[in-house]
Amino acid sequence: MEWFYDNNGQQAGPVSREEILRLIMQRQIKPETLVWTSEFGETWRPASAAGLVSPLTGLLRMSSGSAEHWAWVLLVGPWLIQRLTLLILVWRQIPERDRMGPFSIVAMMSLFLFFISFMLDRNSIRESGKTPPGFWWWLFLPGYFWKRRQIVGRGMSLLIVSFVLLAVNVTEKIYQLPQIEKELQMQHEQTGQPASSPPTNSGQENQQEDL
Repeated sequence: MEWFYDNNGQQAGPVSREEILRLIMQRQIKPETLVWTSEFGETWRPASAAGLVSPLTGLLRMSSGSAEHWAWVLLVGPWLIQRLTLLILVWRQIPERDRMGPFSIVAMMSLFLFFISFMLDRNSIRESGKTPPGFWWWLFLPGYFWKRRQIVGRGMSLLIVSFVLLAVNVTEKIYQLPQIEKELQMQHEQTGQPASSPPTNSGQENQQEDL
């Protein structure tokens, strides 16, 4: 891929990505320096918005394209946290009726991790000079990773694992349906039973009449 850059108001290039990274290391290209490559269409971008220099730290981004570490955290982080929590509760033999409190805390932590990693992954794609998938794809992660792969050109492993985890979650829910229906039926039977009434004194009244 060939790159062009602004050099004191003059267009310079074409140069390779390796050369433009070398110029950044030598401070000849700064985060605010305008650069251009064929993927940008007719728009020149600052190096900080072209995936060359991080806009947060100003540090050089050596990798081409967006990193996948936040995508993996997004995909497996919350899932692993919830599974480990369940294993710990089972190992400690915590009754199911007492698991609601710990699960609520873990659910909040998982949700926080989910959205933080989701936003950071989208920011990583944006820093690479591409437009990330829409925000509402968080509702369906396989769709998000499918769109992500189309945008960045890689990430097949993320897409496959997302479908595998979806299949595992759906299978677990189907497996738990009989138990859930049984619990609901027991609750319905308990609420449908009439309230017990105290025994009548009819026997004592009859005895008094005989007397």
